[in-house]
Amino acid sequence: MEKRTFSLVTVLLLAAAVQAEEEKNITLPKPFGIGIGPAYIGGRDTDEEGTELSLKIYQQYIMFKRLSSMNLQEDEQYYSRWTGKGECIGSCPQYSHCKKGICVCKPEDSRIQVYGRCFSNSTAYFVGDKEKYRKPTPPARPEWCFCEKKNGGRDVCPENRRREECQVVTYPNNFDHNTQYCMGGDHSHCLGKDINMFCSSNQVQDQTTGQVKNLCQCRKDMKFDTKNMECRIRIDVDCTYENKEKEGDLTWILKGRDEPKKEYTLAEIKTAFCNLIDEESAEYNAHIVGEFTFSILGLSIGGFIAVCCITCVTACCCCKCCEKVKAKIRALDPRNAMRDAGMGPGTQMAALGAVAAGEYMENRNDKQDEARVAAMQGQSMGMPGGAPPGYAPVPEGYPDQGAGYPQDQRGGYGGQEGYAPVPTGYPPAGYPQPGYPQPGYEQPGYPQPGYPQPGYPQGGYPPQGQPGYIPPADGGPGIMNMAPELALAGAGAFTGNAAMAGLGVVAAAEKMGAEEDKEDRFRAAVMKGVPPPPMGYAGGAQPSYPQSQPPYAEANYPRQ
Repeated sequence: MEKRTFSLVTVLLLAAAVQAEEEKNITLPKPFGIGIGPAYIGGRDTDEEGTELSLKIYQQYIMFKRLSSMNLQEDEQYYSRWTGKGECIGSCPQYSHCKKGICVCKPEDSRIQVYGRCFSNSTAYFVGDKEKYRKPTPPARPEWCFCEKKNGGRDVCPENRRREECQVVTYPNNFDHNTQYCMGGDHSHCLGKDINMFCSSNQVQDQTTGQVKNLCQCRKDMKFDTKNMECRIRIDVDCTYENKEKEGDLTWILKGRDEPKKEYTLAEIKTAFCNLIDEESAEYNAHIVGEFTFSILGLSIGGFIAVCCITCVTACCCCKCCEKVKAKIRALDPRNAMRDAGMGPGTQMAALGAVAAGEYMENRNDKQDEARVAAMQGQSMGMPGGAPPGYAPVPEGYPDQGAGYPQDQRGGYGGQEGYAPVPTGYPPAGYPQPGYPQPGYEQPGYPQPGYPQPGYPQGGYPPQGQPGYIPPADGGPGIMNMAPELALAGAGAFTGNAAMAGLGVVAAAEKMGAEEDKEDRFRAAVMKGVPPPPMGYAGGAQPSYPQSQPPYAEANYPRQ
């Protein structure tokens, strides 16, 4: 099951990655520039950076019109009053602000423009025909049209279904931007249709009422795009037959970075402008917003499903691991193990008593085994009967040497107490040479170097291989070692408690096997030869200590 789930998650992730890569590799057509006629820019098609680029191109378009003498005095007044000051006629509705005389949605509020109005990024996917065609909300039907159903809810009564008041009002999918009427100065009504519409001074007669009314229209240099169903900036320059040319001084003038120094023809201005926006077309395409997709927390449907699957698999694995760890920790308590085995309180008490008695027997056997190991090490060193009682390490360090060296009382400076002269020359006749045993100057309890003394063992290790195995005191794994377990099994058999009897039998068998394995290890160690005790232990080599030569009392010493 886990493998299938992991495979499904992998397939979903790969599919999402492939789809994203395919969408990334889609080549968009050139929106404007050389070979392209008049075009719309900005609005619903671009993101935040694309909107900023559209406003920059709009400024270049205003400069193109100015150089081409296409602007009238009222146009320049409009640009100075609204565009130059960044203000919009009638202001901008909620979730939008004015830039260069045009209302744009606020990206900091996660708003995006759809059908001329600002919607949240999370709800833009659900925007439909009602918002596209600016349909009003249908009026509510009267309550008397409805009847209660037997299974709950309500519906239009059969006798009222043909009545006009009980019919659902529907509106056609139609929006005529040229017939959106308003009262003079009522910009809010027009802004409800599009954030870049305002109530103009143009008046026409309403065909339905016969009254003369003002018209809602798009802002200056904007036209209603019937494809996106919103007001957008219109670059009304036909670059279809223009040729590609290098950047010149006129390009810098159109960018607003230089002042014109001579008169330019209309053809030169148009060619320079078409080449300028042609260079900006690729950057514009990089910020085009495609079709809206349903998203949850910023994730597409495929991404959200993949995240959910991965989260579920991870959570299941973590829960399973926690459950296993918890079960293992719980099983460490014998009470839980016995409870899981279906034992009653009496059986549990008997089992716990057997466990306590078994631990006591184990501790006793461990002490006996330590004594056996010590004894077997002694036998391996050729000590019949094993190591003697009190087998323990010899204390470290040098022994107490007692009083200092005896002073010769035959004269000289040797009779001065505490004086230790430095010997020079050769000793007089009758005294042994250095390096040979000195009669009468031996250290009490220490052998002379190079001469074995009685009672002192020789250095090195004695030969190995003597029989050294010592069996246990009871002759081997016996009934006494398994008494608690056998008692538990017998009690279970007597009371008819199968769980108790089985537990005792299994424990006794395991203890028997463990005891036999231990004895086998002892025998194997003896067969291989138990290593001798280290130096300083009973049966091991004795440490040797440095010998000091006594001073010569009658040696020739220099005077101080």
